[in-house]
Amino acid sequence: MWNHVDRATIDGSVLDLYERDGIHMIRVNGWELMNGECHDSEDVLGKLAATLSPNPQPQILLGGLGLGYTLASLIANLEKEAAITVAEVSEDVLRWFKRYTGPTLFEALPAYVRLAHCNVTTLLGAEPTWDLIVLDVDNGPQPLATRENATLYDEIGLKACWTSLKPSGILMVWSSFEDPAFEERARSVGFSVRVLPISIAGRPGPFHHIFVLSRDPLDRFRSMSIDMKIK
Repeated sequence: MWNHVDRATIDGSVLDLYERDGIHMIRVNGWELMNGECHDSEDVLGKLAATLSPNPQPQILLGGLGLGYTLASLIANLEKEAAITVAEVSEDVLRWFKRYTGPTLFEALPAYVRLAHCNVTTLLGAEPTWDLIVLDVDNGPQPLATRENATLYDEIGLKACWTSLKPSGILMVWSSFEDPAFEERARSVGFSVRVLPISIAGRPGPFHHIFVLSRDPLDRFRSMSIDMKIK
C-alpha cells in the first residue's frame, strides 16, 4: 500500500508524494506522473542522451528533476567534464528530492550538477548555450503538471530550443505516447526528427517513446547501435 507523504500545489495543480518500501511516486491531480518502481525508460533516456552527446564535454540542460532517475542515468553515463543544469519549476519537488529520493541515488551530487528552481523556458536564451536539452517534464509533449509547460512544445518553444542549442545540438523529449503533430511542428522550425520506441521484453508494442530532435541531419543513427529494449 502506498503511503501519502506530502502534498504541494503548483499552477493550480496538486502534486502528491507517496512512499512504499522506500520507493517513491509522484501524482499530479491524481494521475501518476512518475514511479520509482518503474524507472527503466528514464534510465534509457539518460543513457541515450549521453550516447548522442555531440561534445565530449557537453553543456546539458535537463528539464524536470522529478524523482531524479534521469539525472542519475546521465551522471552514470557521462564523463565528469560534463556540466548539467537541472531546471525544476516546483520548489517542493526539489525539497522532496533533497530529503527523500536524492540520498538513495547519490552520496552527494557531483560539483558539475546545478539544481535550478525555475522553468526550463527561463534558461532558453538568444545565444547557443546547450549541447543537449533533455525534457523529462510531462508525460510527453503536452502540458500536464503546469499550463506554462505548453510553451515548451509549441512552435515558439521549439524555436527557442533551436536558438539555444549549439550548431550540432540535440533536443530530446521523453513521452508515453506518439505525437505526429509535435513531430511536424519540430520539422517546421528546422529540426531533424526521429522517434525511438522503447519496448519491454515480452510485451507487444512500444512502452514509451523518445523524440530526438537534432539541428543536424540524423545520419549518424544509421551507424549507431542503440538498445531501446528494457530487459
